Amino acid sequence: MDERQSKKLNCCSSSSSSWSRASNGGISSSGSYDTVWECVIPYVQDPRDRDAVSLVCKRWYDIDAITRKHVTMALCYTATPRRLSRRFPHLESLKLKGKPRAAMFNLIPEDWGGYVTPWVEEIVRSFGRMKVLHFRRMIVKDSDLVLLAKSFGKVLEVLRLDKCSGFSTDGLLQIGRLCRNLKNLFMEESTILENDGEWLHELALNNTVLESLNFYMTDLTKVRSRDLELIARRCPSLTSMKISDCDISDLIGFFRAASSLEEFGGGSFSEPPGQVGEGVFNEQLERYAAVVFPPKLCRLGLTYLGKAEMPIVYPVASKLRRLDLLYALLDTEAHCVLLQKCPNLEFLETRNVIGDRGLEVLAQYCKKMKRLRIERGADEQDMEDVEGVVSQRGLIALAQGCLELEYLAVYVSDITNASLECMGTYSKNLCDFRLVLLDREERITDLPLDNGVRSLLMGCHKLRRFALYLPRRPH
Repeated sequence: MDERQSKKLNCCSSSSSSWSRASNGGISSSGSYDTVWECVIPYVQDPRDRDAVSLVCKRWYDIDAITRKHVTMALCYTATPRRLSRRFPHLESLKLKGKPRAAMFNLIPEDWGGYVTPWVEEIVRSFGRMKVLHFRRMIVKDSDLVLLAKSFGKVLEVLRLDKCSGFSTDGLLQIGRLCRNLKNLFMEESTILENDGEWLHELALNNTVLESLNFYMTDLTKVRSRDLELIARRCPSLTSMKISDCDISDLIGFFRAASSLEEFGGGSFSEPPGQVGEGVFNEQLERYAAVVFPPKLCRLGLTYLGKAEMPIVYPVASKLRRLDLLYALLDTEAHCVLLQKCPNLEFLETRNVIGDRGLEVLAQYCKKMKRLRIERGADEQDMEDVEGVVSQRGLIALAQGCLELEYLAVYVSDITNASLECMGTYSKNLCDFRLVLLDREERITDLPLDNGVRSLLMGCHKLRRFALYLPRRPH
C-alpha cells in the first residue's frame, strides 16, 4: 500500500469515527455538529417527523423542545398544562381537543369535562408569544376569554372556538375590544349565549387586519349588517366571512365593500308570502336582484337558498371552486340547473336530493371535481321527489366523468358490485371513500359486495381511508 492510499484510509477512518460519535448524540471537536442541527431541526414541521427527531438522542430531544412552535393534543387530559409548558417552553401555537367526537351526537353529558380554564391560566403564565389558539369541543368561560384578551391582546392572531360552549357575547366583547391584531376568529357550531350584538361592533371598531370571521351555525341573531359592512371597509384583507342568519338583501353594502372576499357562507332568505307561483317567484327575484357578490368570490354556501333566489348565484357560478348546498332548499332539477353553470367546481357539499340525475350532470359539467360530500336528507322516508335518491347509476356516472376525484362521502339507496368495480377502474386519485347504504329499500340489487370491494381496493392505489356501512338485515 502506497503512502497516498494510506492517508486516504486514515482520513476515511477519522471521518467515520466522527460521524459515529455524532450519530450517537456526541459533539464534534469544533462544536459544529450542534450548530448544524440547531439550524436544521426548526425547519422540520411535520409532527410525526418531529416526534421521530426527538427520539434520536438527548441533544435532539432538547433542540426539539426549545424550537417546537406548535403542538396538537388530541385529548386535553393526556398531559397536564404544567407538563406541556416544561416540555415546550416556546410554543406559539396550540390546539387542544376536549370532549370525544360522540359529543356531537349528544352521547356525552354536557358536564363531562374538557374545561379550558387550567390551560388558559398556564398559557398566560408560561407562553408569552402565543399567537394561535384552537380549542375544539371544550367548555370556555367568559373569564377565560377576558384573561386571554388582556394578556395576549397585542400578539394573538388566531382564536378558534370550534364547537365549544360555556361562553357568551360578553366574553367576545373583550376579544373584539382588546385583540387588535386578530386575523382569524372562528366560532362555527359553538353554543354561545347571546346578550347583545356589541361584540361585533367592537370588533369592527378596533380591528383592521381581520382576514377571516366565522360564526356560522350559531344562534347569534343580533347581528347588524352595518357592523359587517364596517368590518369590510376597515379590513382590506378580509377574505372569508361565514355568518348566522341574516337576510342577504341587508348585505348589499357589505358585499360592495368586501372587495377581497373569496368565501361567504350563511345568510338567509325571507320566506315568500302566500302561494308559490310565477308572481311570487318574480317578486323574490326582484327583491334580491341588487345583491352582487364580490369579484373574487370562489367559495359559497347560502343557507335556505331556493329556486326563486338561485339566479343571484349565476354571475359568479363559473368562478366557484367550492359550493355548499347542505342547507339549501333545492330539488333535483334545481341542482342540475345550477351545476351546469359551475365548470370549475372542485368541492361540493349537498344532500342526496341531488339524485342520480344530478350526479350525471355533475359528471358531465364539473370535470375538476376533487371532493364530494353527499349527506342524507332530513326527511328521507317521505321524500316526494322520486329522483332525489343516489344509487349505483349516479356512482358509475361520477366515476367515469370526474377522474380527479380524491374524496367521496355518500349515502346511497342501492348499490351494485359493478358500480364499485367502475370506481376501481376510473377513480385512480381516490384517497378517501365513505359509503353508507340506507335501510330504505326492501331489496338491494346486488349483495354481497365482495367482488366490487375487491376491485375497488385493487384499482384505487392511492386509497388511504375506506368506510362501508351496510344495514343489518334479518336472515
